Amino acid sequence: MKTADLSIKELAAFIGVSTDTIRRAVRKGELPATRVGTAYRFNLRHVRHQMERNAIVRLQRISASAPGGAAGRAQADQPPSGDTGALPTGIVTGGLRIP
Repeated sequence: MKTADLSIKELAAFIGVSTDTIRRAVRKGELPATRVGTAYRFNLRHVRHQMERNAIVRLQRISASAPGGAAGRAQADQPPSGDTGALPTGIVTGGLRIP
């Protein structure tokens, strides 16, 4: 298979996504593309490299926001507190008492 000058249809078929997904990724700047007239052309090697970089960035973003991640370490290890509206339960310790 050729690796340079792929059309949108060829790239979409190779990756396994729709052509609309490819167009959206190009507009967002997530995929490198070259314009030839009104058509986009893609170099598969450049696309793979960019997809790997995008995946690493997303993984770092997810792990930083996960519990215990970099964002969680800055907070105290206290559970969230606040007025939940719960009423006291009147728990009896020592088992049941029969009068």
